Order: sequence, then C-alpha cells, then structure tokens
Amino acid sequence: MLLEALRTEVLETAKSLPVYGLVWMAGGTVCARDPQTGLVVVTPSGVDYEELVPADLPVTDMDLKVVEGVMRPSVALNLWTAIFRARPDIHALVHTHSTHATAFSVVGEPIPMVTETMANWFGGPVPVAPYLSVEDPDFVDVPVELLGPGFGVLLGRHGPITVGATLHDALERAVTLEEGAKIYFVAHSLGRPNTFSPQEASSSFEFYNERYGQPKPSRQGSD
Repeated sequence: MLLEALRTEVLETAKSLPVYGLVWMAGGTVCARDPQTGLVVVTPSGVDYEELVPADLPVTDMDLKVVEGVMRPSVALNLWTAIFRARPDIHALVHTHSTHATAFSVVGEPIPMVTETMANWFGGPVPVAPYLSVEDPDFVDVPVELLGPGFGVLLGRHGPITVGATLHDALERAVTLEEGAKIYFVAHSLGRPNTFSPQEASSSFEFYNERYGQPKPSRQGSD
C-alpha cells in the first residue's frame, strides 16, 4: 500500500478530532503531504472516520489526480493543495468545525491571542475569510492569502484550518485555537479580555519555537 505509514497517521489524527470535541460525525478534514514524494494523503469526503481503515484514504498528487484509492477525496482538496504549494514549510493541516473558533468565523472576527499558549503556537491573531462556497472562484485564493506565513485561518461561517510541519503540530494548533477561543468567551463574560500585542505574540512564538524545551531536530519535513 502506497504511503501506508502516512495514511495511518492521517487516520489516527482524524479519529482524534471528535475526541477533542472539534468535529462530529463525518465533519472536518485531515490532510498531509509526504515531503519525499510530494504526494498527498487526505480523508475522504463525507465518511465517518470510525468507518475507515488506512487503505480507504485517497492518495493524490498536487494536481488533484488520485494516485491510489477508490474513495472520493475531500471536496476542498484544491484548497489543501494550494496551501501546501504556497507553504513549502507546511506538510500537514487540520480543518475542524469546533464551536467557539467557528463562532468567530460566523461574526467575521479574527481570533486574538489571549493566552501565552495561543501566542506560542500562532504568533499572532488568526484571520477570518469571508464566506465562500467551495464552488466560488475565490474559494482557494482568499484563504491562502489570509493565511500567509501564519498557522491558522478561519473559513467564514464554516470553521478553522490549522497547519504545521507535522500532523501533531497541526492538531495541537487546532486544539489550542478552540481552547483559546473558549477562554476568550469566558473572559469576555467577566470583563474586557486583555490580548497580546503583536510584539508580545511574536516574542512568545519565537521563544517557544527557538529556546523552550529540549534540543530537537528541525520540524521541517518531519512527517
């Protein structure tokens, strides 16, 4: 089976999404690019993750052509591959419908950095795209542009996308974003939340990614 290890990791990540309360039923998407071959593994469209085995996950090239697998890939594969194409440092992404983060996308507001953990993982506010259907000609370009060099973007009235060099990073960002959005909601009920300035968020991100924890090899291409 082509890319068996990566298919297994993508499916395990997908099955963890409902465990963290980030999706329900067949919602959301997990997608990863193999840095050696450039091929992409993605969850199939409209199938409950618990019904899947690794061989069910389609393998495609960057031009959306299915290389192996019989199930139809995620309907937003054009967006996922566009993100990978724009960001050579990114090899994994998670798309969820998590409640509190999605609420920001409904009101069209970026998610601010309200905790140090959020700043560590994102380095700045998570922007929000206007609502665009998957058939809109701007569906791909606008979210990719808003993501830029960052690590998360909200699809308007839909839900967040988080990215990373690895599936673990993309998943942890998805969990962190939802928890941070939830904390903002609670803090807002108590008063006016204090948010990180751009300088504070950037400094926190740089410290966490460069000097925190134990020495480790570069995460680039570590999928």
